[in-house]
Amino acid sequence: MINLPDFPIIKRAARITNKTRGKGFSGGFLKGGFSYPFTPWAAKAASTVLLISAVALSACSHGNQDYLKSGAADYSHYPEGGGLFVSAAFGPDGRLWRIVPEKKHVYVDYSTDLGKTFSAPVVINKESQPIKVSGENRPGIAVDGSGRITVIYAAEGAQPVALFFSVSADNGRSFSTPSPLSDKASEANSFQGRLALSLSGRAYAFWHDERDRSDWRQLGNAIYYTTIDARSGSGPVAQKLSDSVCDCCRIAAAFDSNEQPVLLARFIYPGGIRDHGLITIPTGGKEALSWRVTFDQWRIEACPEHGPAISISDGRYHIAWFTQGSVRQGLFYAYSSDQGQHFSNPLSFGNSEKLPSHPDIMAQGEHVVLTWTEFDGVKTQLMVMQSHDGGQTWLPPRAIAEATDETDFPFLLSNNQGIFVSWNSKTKGYRLLPLN
Repeated sequence: MINLPDFPIIKRAARITNKTRGKGFSGGFLKGGFSYPFTPWAAKAASTVLLISAVALSACSHGNQDYLKSGAADYSHYPEGGGLFVSAAFGPDGRLWRIVPEKKHVYVDYSTDLGKTFSAPVVINKESQPIKVSGENRPGIAVDGSGRITVIYAAEGAQPVALFFSVSADNGRSFSTPSPLSDKASEANSFQGRLALSLSGRAYAFWHDERDRSDWRQLGNAIYYTTIDARSGSGPVAQKLSDSVCDCCRIAAAFDSNEQPVLLARFIYPGGIRDHGLITIPTGGKEALSWRVTFDQWRIEACPEHGPAISISDGRYHIAWFTQGSVRQGLFYAYSSDQGQHFSNPLSFGNSEKLPSHPDIMAQGEHVVLTWTEFDGVKTQLMVMQSHDGGQTWLPPRAIAEATDETDFPFLLSNNQGIFVSWNSKTKGYRLLPLN
């Protein structure tokens, strides 16, 4: 067992009062594609020839859970062979839905056998678009209780990059014509979208937005959000949540006991520190609140490209993140039992000699699951670690899959049969792995 001390206070959370303004815009978007800096984490990967070569590629019922087998499917039924950065979600009947980007089009398909086979893909954008996709700037898909499907993706529009959304009201047989998610998409870049569905079926979309930039040398972007009505395919005008979010790290989202969104994001704090903060959206139209929750003191004038993860269950907030700060380095986990005001001591996980990266987390009551990847210079391993007491103690980590080619980040999904890891690789294809 790995023991985590029961709820010690590391530091009182402080509300953000100062907005960072600095020099340089590291890792912005260039017309026709992304431009990212070479980060220290990548530099560590490049310390050997092997690491250089790998990083450069950088509910219907299906029986009892005891008999679940991992699914694996290729992309031979796709016009251009599919894509690496896919997202997936379960529908109310247990069907697994997937959004797959290619160079000019984005598709949706589904599986009724837990990822072993998939249906013929349905195109979202009938008019071709230059699709913009990366591990952090990935498409999203959500299916509500009535089977309505909402998707978001990034593509070149009037600006170098814009987020689009589309909905299906006929079980994925057809989708509405994609529309810009941002009401200022013709004036400013919008990217790094995060689609989140509340238990009641309300679809929220959060994203990085550059509409408020007055000086391109300033660091950080704003976070905006809107809700999407899956019936009408529309939403209200976007609202601003916060400034100074790290340009190239995706947003994580969960919902509290009142079904209000709680975001975890990497912010740029005074002095160029890139640590994490929570954002809550109070009811009644009150102003969003934001406060810092990690204190790793990561000072870097570049984009980490390493977004965090959050899950909320039974009132406990569970977070996971990556850092290379002066205080600590690697992957870490912590929990809060008072709505994010205090967090437990950060628990280090992952083998520091194998480049642990890109964690995801899911909590269901006392059961908490972490997943991430590790790379030893030859192969990437998909790792899992589980807790059965709300994150206080953990079973030893274990590898559940591996690949020797380019891989996507892992993500946790769940339905009434249990928790699964969704993982994609360049040659082995898509895999859905059950955690029995």
